Amino acid sequence: MEKVQKKRAAWIIILVVASVGISMILPMFQSNERVSQVTNEEKLAQVLQAIQGVGEVKVYFYYGDLEVAQDDNKLFSQYFRGTDQQKTTVTGILVVAQGASDIFMKNEIRTVISQMMQLPIHRIVIVPMENKEEQ
Repeated sequence: MEKVQKKRAAWIIILVVASVGISMILPMFQSNERVSQVTNEEKLAQVLQAIQGVGEVKVYFYYGDLEVAQDDNKLFSQYFRGTDQQKTTVTGILVVAQGASDIFMKNEIRTVISQMMQLPIHRIVIVPMENKEEQ
């Protein structure tokens, strides 16, 4: 009887320790999900707004066709999970900025985006934001 009680006590201790460990680890994963909700467009807009003279910015990404990596030697686990290693690439960017009416600022924005996003300059369109006060 004592052996049975010792085993039960050991299992109860193991379960308590495991549940405490899980409850400590679980919030770490939940906080990462909240941080990743900021889109890449919003991140780029924040960076551009930090540049003096740019003002308010809205950024829109254009994603080209979906490139599917066709691999005959696909991993066994990928087959059952259904992941085909699909990639979306940004092929163009539209930026609407208050400071874009100034040609110097427009070129500065285009250069920064080209270097940050590794895009050729002809794939970046920058237009001035409509001034609501003039209407």
